[in-house]
Amino acid sequence: MLRKYRLVLILKSDLKKEAKEKLVANVKSWSGKIANEKLTELGEKKFAYAIKGAQKGDYVLFEFESDSVSRELEDKVRIHDDVLRHLIVRD
Repeated sequence: MLRKYRLVLILKSDLKKEAKEKLVANVKSWSGKIANEKLTELGEKKFAYAIKGAQKGDYVLFEFESDSVSRELEDKVRIHDDVLRHLIVRD
Protein backbone atom coordinates (compact mmCIF):
# COMPACT_ATOMS: atom_id res chain seq x y z
CA MET A 1 0.00 0.00 0.00
CA LEU A 2 1.42 3.32 -1.04
CA ARG A 3 1.29 6.16 1.45
CA LYS A 4 1.69 9.85 0.72
CA TYR A 5 4.69 11.68 2.17
CA ARG A 6 5.88 15.27 2.19
CA LEU A 7 9.51 16.19 2.67
CA VAL A 8 10.37 19.83 3.30
CA LEU A 9 14.02 20.75 2.92
CA ILE A 10 15.59 24.06 3.89
CA LEU A 11 18.75 24.43 1.85
CA LYS A 12 21.57 26.94 2.11
CA SER A 13 20.62 30.04 0.12
CA ASP A 14 24.08 30.38 -1.47
CA LEU A 15 23.79 26.94 -3.08
CA LYS A 16 24.26 27.00 -6.86
CA LYS A 17 21.44 25.74 -9.09
CA GLU A 18 23.44 22.72 -10.28
CA ALA A 19 24.28 21.70 -6.71
CA LYS A 20 20.63 22.07 -5.70
CA GLU A 21 19.47 19.89 -8.60
CA LYS A 22 22.09 17.26 -7.72
CA LEU A 23 20.98 17.25 -4.08
CA VAL A 24 17.32 16.81 -5.07
CA ALA A 25 18.32 13.94 -7.39
CA ASN A 26 20.22 12.34 -4.49
CA VAL A 27 17.19 12.66 -2.22
CA LYS A 28 15.04 10.94 -4.85
CA SER A 29 17.53 8.07 -5.09
CA TRP A 30 17.72 7.74 -1.29
CA SER A 31 13.92 7.52 -1.12
CA GLY A 32 13.87 4.08 -2.74
CA LYS A 33 10.82 3.08 -4.79
CA ILE A 34 8.59 6.13 -5.10
CA ALA A 35 5.61 7.07 -7.25
CA ASN A 36 3.76 10.27 -8.13
CA GLU A 37 6.63 12.54 -7.18
CA LYS A 38 6.13 16.29 -7.25
CA LEU A 39 8.81 18.88 -6.54
CA THR A 40 7.89 22.44 -5.59
CA GLU A 41 10.43 25.17 -4.93
CA LEU A 42 8.94 27.55 -2.40
CA GLY A 43 11.70 30.13 -2.75
CA GLU A 44 14.08 31.87 -0.42
CA LYS A 45 12.86 33.05 2.97
CA LYS A 46 14.50 34.91 5.83
CA PHE A 47 14.69 33.12 9.17
CA ALA A 48 13.49 34.54 12.49
CA TYR A 49 16.81 33.37 13.95
CA ALA A 50 20.07 32.02 12.52
CA ILE A 51 20.17 28.31 11.65
CA LYS A 52 23.71 26.93 11.46
CA GLY A 53 24.93 30.51 10.95
CA ALA A 54 22.60 31.21 8.02
CA GLN A 55 20.07 34.06 8.02
CA LYS A 56 18.01 32.80 5.07
CA GLY A 57 17.39 29.58 3.16
CA ASP A 58 15.72 28.05 0.12
CA TYR A 59 12.63 25.97 0.85
CA VAL A 60 11.91 22.89 -1.28
CA LEU A 61 8.79 20.71 -0.95
CA PHE A 62 9.04 17.13 -2.25
CA GLU A 63 5.76 15.18 -2.31
CA PHE A 64 5.78 11.48 -3.15
CA GLU A 65 4.12 8.13 -2.53
CA SER A 66 5.98 5.15 -1.13
CA ASP A 67 5.47 2.03 0.96
CA SER A 68 7.66 3.48 3.70
CA VAL A 69 10.43 6.00 4.21
CA SER A 70 13.80 4.37 4.73
CA ARG A 71 16.00 5.20 7.67
CA GLU A 72 18.76 5.81 5.13
CA LEU A 73 16.88 8.82 3.74
CA GLU A 74 16.46 10.35 7.18
CA ASP A 75 20.12 9.78 8.09
CA LYS A 76 21.60 11.08 4.83
CA VAL A 77 19.43 14.21 4.78
CA ARG A 78 20.31 14.92 8.42
CA ILE A 79 24.08 14.78 7.88
CA HIS A 80 24.21 16.56 4.50
CA ASP A 81 26.00 19.91 4.86
CA ASP A 82 23.78 21.82 2.42
CA VAL A 83 20.54 20.91 4.25
CA LEU A 84 19.88 23.27 7.15
CA ARG A 85 16.63 21.65 8.30
CA HIS A 86 14.23 18.96 7.08
CA LEU A 87 10.85 17.54 7.97
CA ILE A 88 9.17 14.35 6.72
CA VAL A 89 5.41 14.06 7.22
CA ARG A 90 3.15 11.17 6.29
CA ASP A 91 -0.28 12.28 5.02
